[in-house]
Amino acid sequence: MIAGLELAKGSGTEVIEAKCDSLLMVNQVNRTFEVREDRMQRYLDKLQVNLHRFKEWTLQHVPQEQNSQADALVNLGSSVKDDEISLGTVVQLSRSVLYIEYLKNGKLPSDPRELRTLRTKVARFTLAEDGTLYRRMLDGPLAICLGPGDTDYVLQEIHEGICGNYSGAESLVHKVIRAGYYWADMEKYTKQFVRKCDKCQRCLIEDIKLFFKRSP
Repeated sequence: MIAGLELAKGSGTEVIEAKCDSLLMVNQVNRTFEVREDRMQRYLDKLQVNLHRFKEWTLQHVPQEQNSQADALVNLGSSVKDDEISLGTVVQLSRSVLYIEYLKNGKLPSDPRELRTLRTKVARFTLAEDGTLYRRMLDGPLAICLGPGDTDYVLQEIHEGICGNYSGAESLVHKVIRAGYYWADMEKYTKQFVRKCDKCQRCLIEDIKLFFKRSP
């Protein structure tokens, strides 16, 4: 919820109407119940700070069966560490939820423009019986769609494991796809990953030196 509020504020929203299937959380935020655990109190304090950035806000309890999108978002985001939550993470998870909701239940957005965009993009995806989301790749088999909490691990394994040769970002993206993985904005994310790798940067410098050395 904290990440969602940050995303909403970043988009210029002034009025928030939030729904949650946890009656305990709703009552704690609305100060009907007392928070006894220090860890939960820290979360609540941060949540209250975010809520008061809006002109108006409400938090209502809804049954779990009426909150399927939020439930799917929680399940997808369970592997994301607290310090890794960002607006980009929320957007990535939200996209996956929309695809899963459509492929599983045929649920469509009411906005015509969002509907056209969803139908165009979701045609590239398929949902397995176990709930795993796959993307159809142009130059390879179906690729498992990873959540934000798994991307770093996969990149490190492919980059530094048996396939690792400290090549550039484009080469690394192709290796990830051949290994059967995909996530939104993977090209951009992989470039950032390579920039942080000291050995990659050293290899790049050596390649540049070699190029100029061979040039007439």
